[in-house]
Amino acid sequence: MLTAKQDNRLSAAETLAAALKQDPTPYAADKALKAVAKRLDEIIADMLPLRTEAQRTARAGAPAGDKSEKETARETLVIVTAEIAGDVFAYASEKKLPALQALADYNENGLRKLRGSRLSDVATALLEELPNHKAVLEDEYGVDKARIKELDDAIKSFNGLKTAPRQAQIDGKSARISLRAEFAELGELLQDRLMRLLRKYKRRDLDFYNRITAARAVVDRAATNASPAPKAS
Repeated sequence: MLTAKQDNRLSAAETLAAALKQDPTPYAADKALKAVAKRLDEIIADMLPLRTEAQRTARAGAPAGDKSEKETARETLVIVTAEIAGDVFAYASEKKLPALQALADYNENGLRKLRGSRLSDVATALLEELPNHKAVLEDEYGVDKARIKELDDAIKSFNGLKTAPRQAQIDGKSARISLRAEFAELGELLQDRLMRLLRKYKRRDLDFYNRITAARAVVDRAATNASPAPKAS
């Protein structure tokens, strides 16, 4: 989320853009200044949705009930995996398939002790092995399409909830990085280009010069990243 000062700085940039649009006649033939005004509009347009995204991410945070939802998904995955693992282990024991026995050698208590990524890996490995023994498992052990789908759905549900908080962190971080870059460019655009291009208007059109420099000063007062550099005039 934007700090109050960052939000003020963005609003001040909008005020400056509006001042430039108020009467563009003085710089109608000044291609360089028109390019600065155009880029200023683009930076503001870029930052507005980023500000909204940062606020939305912050509001999303950790919603009430999120923990219980993840716990429910985890417990469902534990139970469904343990049930199928039991049938698969019994089948592997009968057929003397030690590798398959090892793959299915989990009960509910053992699965509950696994960390999230390991639980997902165990369930996924079991799911991926089932097609290799489909006929016997379905006919003799009741591991049919409905139970296989239940396991697949449980894995997807758990994985989705497991990765959502991390994705929210990534999205929030990306928004903050983008905002910092945009603010940095805004400062450079105004200090290194706009203020230097305005110098000649002090004699050409003093009213225009005073209006734009006054609006520019508002952006300086709202800045947060660093103390404003001396104005070039």
